[in-house]
Amino acid sequence: MDYRPIRNKLKTFTLESITTEILKQLRKTEINKNYRIPIWHLFLLLKWNYEFYPKKHKAKVADGNDLIKLMKQLEALEMSNDLFNLSKSLNFQKPLIMMAHQQFTYQNQVHWDTFTRQLILFHELKNKYDISKSFKNLTKIDLNIFINISFVIWMFTFNNLESGFNGKINFLIGGNFSSEDYDILIKVFNETDVKNYLNLLCFSEDKIDDILEKDKGIIKNYNLQTFEQSVFTRKPFLDFQNSYIVPHKNLLKHNFTHFIYEYLKSNDDKFTTEFGARMEKYVKLGLDEANFKYRTEKELEKILGLKNNLVDFVIDNNILLEVKAIEIKPYARANPDDKILANEFRKNLVKAYAKQMVNVAAKLSESEIYYGIIITYKKLFLGNSEDIWEQFLKDETLKIRKEEELKIIPYENLFFIDIVSWDMLVQIVKNNKFSLIEILEKIKITDLNPKTKKFSFSLHLESNFDLMNFNLKYLLDSYKNMELKNIGM
Repeated sequence: MDYRPIRNKLKTFTLESITTEILKQLRKTEINKNYRIPIWHLFLLLKWNYEFYPKKHKAKVADGNDLIKLMKQLEALEMSNDLFNLSKSLNFQKPLIMMAHQQFTYQNQVHWDTFTRQLILFHELKNKYDISKSFKNLTKIDLNIFINISFVIWMFTFNNLESGFNGKINFLIGGNFSSEDYDILIKVFNETDVKNYLNLLCFSEDKIDDILEKDKGIIKNYNLQTFEQSVFTRKPFLDFQNSYIVPHKNLLKHNFTHFIYEYLKSNDDKFTTEFGARMEKYVKLGLDEANFKYRTEKELEKILGLKNNLVDFVIDNNILLEVKAIEIKPYARANPDDKILANEFRKNLVKAYAKQMVNVAAKLSESEIYYGIIITYKKLFLGNSEDIWEQFLKDETLKIRKEEELKIIPYENLFFIDIVSWDMLVQIVKNNKFSLIEILEKIKITDLNPKTKKFSFSLHLESNFDLMNFNLKYLLDSYKNMELKNIGM
């Protein structure tokens, strides 16, 4: 099955009627938590509606039954994928990867540190290239102000907080960005900045061709788009019937967390190199706060007499840490075939383990066995170290190393974590309840048992460690720099 029957059906309906029916269904899922339908399918139909609606000839007005039929067709298209269809594939890991990238983005947990972490990485930390200046040149809005506007919208959309205006305020009631919402923002920020903010995040009929052409998060293969991260995570404000509407509030969760990173990665060729350097500096903030004993890459260079295939940090003589500013590309998320994943990660994850970590561990020889941590900005959603080993890491590593060489740092001692999980890890160690080795060993033992293993490192931290007091100094200091006095915070 392919997407064309759905496309052809959409071409028979008016843009307004399909959009209205989709928004009704999305609103139901917000109001009634027990009303569960695949919202990611509705997001895709909404995008396709704008892409394929008939622009010249007369069209019919769709009703709720028409939308239900389209949803069933889209579900059938999804289930026709061989990797996703369990009746055709014996690899249960592949559908998990596809579903994780398809669905987990709408379950992101957003807290105050979501914004301060970005403020540090994109604005406060300095290196060779000015990310803030680049963002301002591209978007016409100051990066610091952009983060602050997002923070205010988050507070009044998800937290129902008391403000310095007139008590409790709720943004986006019924999904509508009202004139009252707009008035509050322009009291706090410059009106030009608010307009630029909304324009940057706006999805509209007159922009559709430009958006689809430039958005690198959209998979070219329409039959795989059922698994893609929705364009509305990057453009959550829908310009519909002379109003701004957020189709579903959970779209904002991803936008608050990842928009700046995704935007700059797509629009600035110099961003990735600069961001990698800043990621290293950010990780060092955590090392210092938790009072880890560590050596940097430059110190390792002096000790080992090498310039290549080193790691960013060695902690406590036996934990090797490498920072990789990477993420899985859209096509690989939707089609995580082993060969595709191998091509995707050969030059970064495989290199980090097979060339850098094994090399440093063998040269240092300060411990009988080592542990490895690879930190990425986003969650990879590829499973634990055993899953990654079986999918592509084993074959690619054994092209470089002999099995005997891997005994010093076996793959089960390897941990793949995102930057938020790194902060959580630092907090746990700072609280003096567990050492880093104890945490890694506990997770390792849990993952070796098929009954207790978890899909990602962060799930271990959330379920097994108390993180009620999140008080990392570098995050709190950045929070104090956010200009929120005008709203009574």
